[in-house]
Amino acid sequence: MLPCPYSFCGNPQSFSIINTFSFLYKWKSSKSCVNILTEKQAEETTEQEANVKTAGIIAEYNPFHNGHQYQMETVRHLTGADFVIVAMSGDFMQRGVPAIADKYTRTRMALLGGADLVLELPAVWATASAEYFAAGGVQLLGKTGVVDTLCYGCETPEKELMQAIVEVLSKNASDYQMLVSYDMKQGNPFPAARSHALCSLLPSFSSDAVSSFLASPNNILALEYEKAIARWNSINSVHDRTFSSMPVQRIGEGYHSTKTGVTYASATAIRNALLAPSKNDGNHNHSMFISTGSFDFELSQMLPDTSASLLATLAQQNLLLDTDAFSQALYTRLWALYDGGYADFADCGKDLSHRIVQQLEHFLSFSQFADLLKSKNTTYTRICRALLHILLNIRQDDYAALWQPDGIPYLRVLGFRRNSSALLSSIKKEASVPLITKVADASSILHGIAYKRFLHDVACADLYRTTSSMQIQTELPNEYRQPIVLV
Repeated sequence: MLPCPYSFCGNPQSFSIINTFSFLYKWKSSKSCVNILTEKQAEETTEQEANVKTAGIIAEYNPFHNGHQYQMETVRHLTGADFVIVAMSGDFMQRGVPAIADKYTRTRMALLGGADLVLELPAVWATASAEYFAAGGVQLLGKTGVVDTLCYGCETPEKELMQAIVEVLSKNASDYQMLVSYDMKQGNPFPAARSHALCSLLPSFSSDAVSSFLASPNNILALEYEKAIARWNSINSVHDRTFSSMPVQRIGEGYHSTKTGVTYASATAIRNALLAPSKNDGNHNHSMFISTGSFDFELSQMLPDTSASLLATLAQQNLLLDTDAFSQALYTRLWALYDGGYADFADCGKDLSHRIVQQLEHFLSFSQFADLLKSKNTTYTRICRALLHILLNIRQDDYAALWQPDGIPYLRVLGFRRNSSALLSSIKKEASVPLITKVADASSILHGIAYKRFLHDVACADLYRTTSSMQIQTELPNEYRQPIVLV
């Protein structure tokens, strides 16, 4: 018989008692060490998290092109950011038009282009004028609790002029509004009236410098970003949730340029090229660049390879959408609301509502009708935005929530990089609103107005999906069956 392994000094009982006390002493000591180590590790983890830099970008990526790729790389270089978060518009854009590609495809483009996380900017802000678009994006990034720097592109990154204009818009708002109103009553469109007003209120800068700065849509957005950041910081300074800004010089063609075949073409030029009818069949839904199953050389020059490949796939499937794909839906909606008018919808007002009622019988398409409604002091973009708001049921009253707690009541994840999961963990700890990674979970996480706003975005996405499905006569996955994008 083998000796008992627990025997000690020939007395198993004495060994048992001695070892029990010894074990308990060692266990307590080791537990204390573990506690000390755990606390130390927690301090180190907190310190490491504090040293992590996160940059934010507000974008549409309609589509993601070489200029966006340049911006992404420049942002990382200038800020030293460990992570880049993008607040991206969903399926409808700030100019009052649908995205050329669905939000999941554009999310994939952004992630493959270097973004770590893409959050959806709710439709009410994504389709709004520059002021609300910028403020919505700034609040969304701010509510993550992790963004240090907001980076944006502009043609003229002159901080002194920008700050001077922002100061006028913030501190002399009544004088500015009075001058703009007077100028518009003289028959001038809003952009011209805005330029005249700011030139008058900024005598220390030349009129040419101010007018030139205001001529660029990206510079206008830059101003609105700076205004929104200043307001966000003033509200949240007590909670230490402020962040800085960094303008990035845009390169290549201007915003309105239609020049193709260049490395840094505008998104406008790329969209026009993608939606141009095929030279072979004249089908307006079939890209001229998809004729032999491969992209035209010019287009491949203007896009990163990943974006080109994704767009080629959509084009081959006939899933690139333009404004007129929504003509029937808009026409039906306008007639359904005909008796009550449209003045309550965002960016519409009584005058435009009256013109819509008068001209509705002449409706042929979304773009044709917008052009028909255009007037000397109402731009085509403003008309498109108003028509889109009628279609999406976005009303002027919805804008009242802009700086209220329920303006951005949640963070909707569209996609992220697998190696950036630590960023999501940080946001879950630091965010001031819930993080939604699965649409089906929203009903148990969000309540009241927050859930209502979420459902509105789901409805907007469903309109885009249904229109796409009808175009190809094939049902596409709805929001509840569409997984987030992982790369």
